[in-house]
Amino acid sequence: MSAAVELADAVAAAVADLERAGYALSASATGDGGSIVTVHNFRFGERWLPESGDLTFEIAYNYPYAAIYPYYTISELNLREGDRPSALQIVDWRGSRYTQVSLRATNWNPQIDTALGALAQVEHWFKCIG
Repeated sequence: MSAAVELADAVAAAVADLERAGYALSASATGDGGSIVTVHNFRFGERWLPESGDLTFEIAYNYPYAAIYPYYTISELNLREGDRPSALQIVDWRGSRYTQVSLRATNWNPQIDTALGALAQVEHWFKCIG
């Protein structure tokens, strides 16, 4: 991430937490203090085709008072066997076609639910649903 990117303090801290956790990512400012974050080579798991790919989401300017939702990945994502889960929909976002991953904490608590925790929830879902 470029030092010139202007992010709200909490958003910058969330991006730094993800980097410290070892995620290979890129982040770009949205212009209002938020950031679009892409985790590169996110592991979906061996039950998915493909098994990995980029996963993109927005950390809103008012984080941590807004849940991180939804997530976007390649449009071709599917289970190796079985039907596509209802949490996955094909959408157009920012001028491109993606699979939208509709997962979020329904009882968002900014003291507990962090960007790192939200990403862990998505990882867990991909491991368990597939």
